[in-house]
Amino acid sequence: MSRSIDIPIKSFPAGWFITWDVSSQCCNTGSVQIKAGGMVLDTIKKKNPSANLQFLGNGQNILPSKDMTVTITIDDGSEPILERHQASMVLNNKGETVGITIGICVEDSIDEDFNDFFISLAGWKKQG
Repeated sequence: MSRSIDIPIKSFPAGWFITWDVSSQCCNTGSVQIKAGGMVLDTIKKKNPSANLQFLGNGQNILPSKDMTVTITIDDGSEPILERHQASMVLNNKGETVGITIGICVEDSIDEDFNDFFISLAGWKKQG
C-alpha cells in the first residue's frame, strides 16, 4: 500500500534560484516530488530497497511560485509518514535575508530515527 505526505514550503519567494538534494537510508522504495506553481519541478525515485545510505538525486530551478510543496511517497507499509524540518536564513552584511536553507528529515516506520529520506533545499535571491 502506497502512502504519501505533502510538506508545504512557503519560505522561498517566487523568482528565487532553488536547488535540492535527496538521500535515503530507507528499506522501502518511494519518491520525492518537488512542485511549485502547479508545476512538477522534479521527481526523484528510490528504486533500490536497500537500507544502505543512497544519494538519489538533485536538481535546480528558478522558483515559479512561492507555493512550493515537497511530496514524499513510500511504496510499502502502513505507518504514517513523519517529518521534521529546520530552516536557516542567510543574511548579508546589512542583516537582510538573501538566502534560505531547509533540511527535511523523514521517518516511514516506528523506529523514529528520521533517516529514511533527507531532503536539502537551498534558495537565494536572483541577482546580477
